[in-house]
Amino acid sequence: EEEYIMESSCLSCGMPLAGNENKKSGGKFCTYCSDEQGNLLPREQVKQGIVQWLTSWAPKKDSADFSKRAEHYMQAMPAWTDC
Repeated sequence: EEEYIMESSCLSCGMPLAGNENKKSGGKFCTYCSDEQGNLLPREQVKQGIVQWLTSWAPKKDSADFSKRAEHYMQAMPAWTDC
């Protein structure tokens, strides 16, 4: 079951790939985490996207270190486990 989840989610950010899949990446990364050739974007660029996403969900945007939270989140993602 875990394998199915990974196949249907971006290995970089966890976004569901249904309807957002970058076909050139072979279904590994979403369009937010990959370039036009399907290559994974640089870590810092992906991290900034995750920071923006986390910020959009926060009721108090000035009370949290979103960069630190994004870093922690990325450590759990398969694309970044060796970084």
